[in-house]
Amino acid sequence: MIGHQHYSMIATLAPEENEGHPVLGTLVEQILHLLNSSIVFSDIIIHQNSPLMLRQPKRLVAASDTPVTGEELEEFFEAIEPNWADRILVRAFDRSKDLYSARIRANCFTFQSRKRLGCVVRRFPSEPMPLASLGLRPAIQNLSKLSSGLVLFIGDTCQGKSTTIASLLDEINKTRSGHIITIEDPVETIIPQRRCIITQREVGADGDVESYYLGALDALRERPDVILIGEIRDSETAQEALALAESGPLVFATLHAKTTELGIQKMLRLLGNNDSQAQALASSLCGVVCQALVPSLKGDSYYLATEFLQMDAEAQALIATRNIGSLRPLLDKLNTIPDSGSHTMNSDLQILLKANRIGLSEARKATTDLMRFDTLFAR
Repeated sequence: MIGHQHYSMIATLAPEENEGHPVLGTLVEQILHLLNSSIVFSDIIIHQNSPLMLRQPKRLVAASDTPVTGEELEEFFEAIEPNWADRILVRAFDRSKDLYSARIRANCFTFQSRKRLGCVVRRFPSEPMPLASLGLRPAIQNLSKLSSGLVLFIGDTCQGKSTTIASLLDEINKTRSGHIITIEDPVETIIPQRRCIITQREVGADGDVESYYLGALDALRERPDVILIGEIRDSETAQEALALAESGPLVFATLHAKTTELGIQKMLRLLGNNDSQAQALASSLCGVVCQALVPSLKGDSYYLATEFLQMDAEAQALIATRNIGSLRPLLDKLNTIPDSGSHTMNSDLQILLKANRIGLSEARKATTDLMRFDTLFAR
């Protein structure tokens, strides 16, 4: 393709790397080959008239030199959303789908004034990963033993929050009976029925419920023991998540924020930033998990680094009085107490750096406390 050959500076997988990628197969066949290969990547980025691109830990790389045609993308869109032509005129749309041996989420869109089609495909595990395999510290794994309260999962997009939560939910599913309700956009990893009844509801115009808020509002009438709210985006959903936690079930919820204290600050802002809501949050909150996926030193995998604030009386008091600025010093103090359950992101990064698993520059991007990181690792 002329544009790619003459202007693109993105490398192409070498023949020994692409595991016989079927350049002459259908787009679905090419995607399936990549999904089932041992090639390391997080996303497949597809642009009409460009080769398939893979997002790897430290680079973008083309899977081949063969461009994807508009007809091929239309055929793929038809397979995942028969009404795609109408949907895409309104805005980009997400669809989760079991694609033979793999489960994917596809975000489909137009660009260049609707002259070209595009899609980003992300793969999910066919089942939740075993909790013990994720590399989480014991205190985070023990969140699966809670029966009530609110747990917030904080982090930027694409940092593995959904994978962690799915594994925690499946651990609950394996160890006790109950009703687990998830409200997701879209439903990602399918949780099989084991000892629990699993109700996974999808948010969206063509889903099971119109919004996270309405899904959370419905949930209390559905006799849940555990609820996942896939993302708290607005004040209504934040207030309903807190109300659910106060009413008895265990509530897991995610927030997009960079650090533990920014996540709590965002939650307080969405709740109205008043004394009564701050006190209610402090009373219901059991813990805050902040996590990041850090590229390996070789660039062929990711390592999970986490930060965890396990609530104690001092943390509750700081949140109740909205003294968010004092949470970081408290977390640093708790990090030095082995049985506190809490730890900082820097302590996880330090372990990975000492083991030569990650590089200093990548660790620096992942830290939640840059000033202290630079002090710890000053050269």
